[in-house]
Amino acid sequence: MNYFRQLVIAVLHPGSGSGSALDRTNGIAVFLFAILPGLSPNFNGFILLGSMLSGIYLLATARFPLNFSKSDRVVAICMTIYPLVMIASIFINPPYSEVADWIFRLLPFFSIWLILPRMRQSPDGRLVPLFILGAGIGMIVTFLVSLLQIMFLMERAEAGTSNAALLGIIGLLFGGVALLNVQSPKSVEQRIAILGYAAGLGCVLLSGTRSAWLAIPVHLVILLWYFRKHSFHLSLRSLAITGSLLFAGLIALGSGQIIHRIQALQENMAALERSEGEITSLSARVALYKGALSAISKDPLTGYGPQNRMASVLAELPDSMRPYLTFSHVHNGFLTAGIDAGVVGIAALSLLLLTPLIAAWKKEPGPGRDLSMALALLLTSSYVVTGSVGIMFNQKALDPIFAYMVALICLDRGSTVFTPVVRS
Repeated sequence: MNYFRQLVIAVLHPGSGSGSALDRTNGIAVFLFAILPGLSPNFNGFILLGSMLSGIYLLATARFPLNFSKSDRVVAICMTIYPLVMIASIFINPPYSEVADWIFRLLPFFSIWLILPRMRQSPDGRLVPLFILGAGIGMIVTFLVSLLQIMFLMERAEAGTSNAALLGIIGLLFGGVALLNVQSPKSVEQRIAILGYAAGLGCVLLSGTRSAWLAIPVHLVILLWYFRKHSFHLSLRSLAITGSLLFAGLIALGSGQIIHRIQALQENMAALERSEGEITSLSARVALYKGALSAISKDPLTGYGPQNRMASVLAELPDSMRPYLTFSHVHNGFLTAGIDAGVVGIAALSLLLLTPLIAAWKKEPGPGRDLSMALALLLTSSYVVTGSVGIMFNQKALDPIFAYMVALICLDRGSTVFTPVVRS
């Protein structure tokens, strides 16, 4: 309990000075942002919107300068291209009845211009460890909620996300982020890191999100790369024993869900081979991909605008299938961008996905650069792997998470050394 009292002090009373009030609110916002995705992702959008409005006010009143480095500007411009392309496609392709709604949805991708200068009012090395620690705590609580849902209520866990696939993506990403705290010299933070990673994997398994299962080996490679370059304060024997016990527990808890989802996939594949017109999860995706490719081939330059997305896809499919395909996207982020804005949209999306890597690569060499690269690789791979067969962007939870994490990756210098949140 003494550690958690010190943690409260570290978050709420970071120090004194002219920037202490901004530093305090930065710390609270970052810490809550990391804890909440699996419990109530709408609050992540509220935190981002509040930070943007605050940034507008503070910049307008000259409380601090824009303070963008050359690399910051490169990242911000690359990130801004995607929403500008999508907004252009909205105006190129009538009707215009949903223009305001779609522009509002794209606001998170402009946020880096407003929230990064505010984050810079905190000392280097303070906010990223808070985010990593918060990710571990959030995943532990989210897993407990998910476990209760599986035990008493639901076939697939959703926690507070209202979407099992969304929980799988969040568990994958934030579990991986949480494990980075194994490098902390504080034993409590090490335990939270390991438990947070296991909890994140537990959320992935209990959610039954098969696309997130595919990304787990990718994350393991990223984490092994990072930990090979940096020593951590946990003995390998202790880590092996703890990891083996947690892995066995996760398999025991998630085995039913794993078997059920594999059987469902086998049944879907068998139904697809029978060609009897049965609509399953797999056949619906295949139909959406075919419709999307056909529509893109007819208008590859400008697309149809996000407001016409599904109408243009369904127009390429048989009338008998349309009533069963009640989706808002085509379950592939790249095809969705192609429908929205043609090949330019696909190029803008690809550039957006590269912004975390650009932000990390542009830093000066050092431990801070390695940590930023690990965060960037975890973030980009999570969205690319899961978004290739499911949700990627244009989602009220995933868009703020991506934008906020890109700003955090930009934040510290490459030479910044990782420090624990509670230092005493």
